Amino acid sequence: MSRHPAITVLMAAYNAEHIISASIQAILDQDFTNFEFIIINDGSTDGTLNLLNAFAGKDSRIKIIDQANTGLTKALNRGLLQAQSEFIARIDADDIALPNRLSLQHSLMEKNKDIILSGGDCISIYPQGGEVHWGYMDEAALRRATFLKTPFAHSTAMFRKDAALLLGGYDESFITAQDMECWMRMTKAGRVVMLDHPLIRRHITDDAISVKRRWRQFYDAMRARWRHNSWGHRPYALYYGCRSMLINLLPESLVMRLTGKKNVS
Repeated sequence: MSRHPAITVLMAAYNAEHIISASIQAILDQDFTNFEFIIINDGSTDGTLNLLNAFAGKDSRIKIIDQANTGLTKALNRGLLQAQSEFIARIDADDIALPNRLSLQHSLMEKNKDIILSGGDCISIYPQGGEVHWGYMDEAALRRATFLKTPFAHSTAMFRKDAALLLGGYDESFITAQDMECWMRMTKAGRVVMLDHPLIRRHITDDAISVKRRWRQFYDAMRARWRHNSWGHRPYALYYGCRSMLINLLPESLVMRLTGKKNVS
């Protein structure tokens, strides 16, 4: 690896002993190898730190930050400040990066210097066994959608560190939906795109923040919509938020039928 890695992969983990190994290994097995891997152990009380130290002992690209629990948003900002690379690639402890995830995004952003943020499609895996593609939007549709909803999974995001720091990083008043709010600011500041390609496999479980903190997620997402939409667009943005919340309360099978999404398992 060169003295300065091209990408910093950024993960924060809390009590993730039962799920984190596969996520870490998928990053280490990427076909793009010039990266550092910063993992913040955010005050875990299980065996997460021991697992992280074991991985770090075998691969020098891994850098562990052990800290008292601060929550995801503050943990990510700490990792962002420690990053040595031009590009930040996010990954959650329960998501599995596909082998060419880093190479695809790095190539795209190296060739297009005006892109400050990229995301991509992902495969969501449900407890009942269904697998559903998140979907893809072209650049024009993405610019509109970003101010209404989370446009792509957080774990598919790659962004330029300097741009993120210039915008203040993640807003620490957002306990959840911190990615949605940050992408809104980035969309106002520069070019944001998606790859029409799955970048991760994402497990939807009862332990996910979007499930455990559903009402907080709804509140934070509404705050982001109110803050970043103009007066003329706020009514529709708030309607869209309420609609999304109602859909999230419906059974998975019914949502699939209503949205027309296909089971790809």
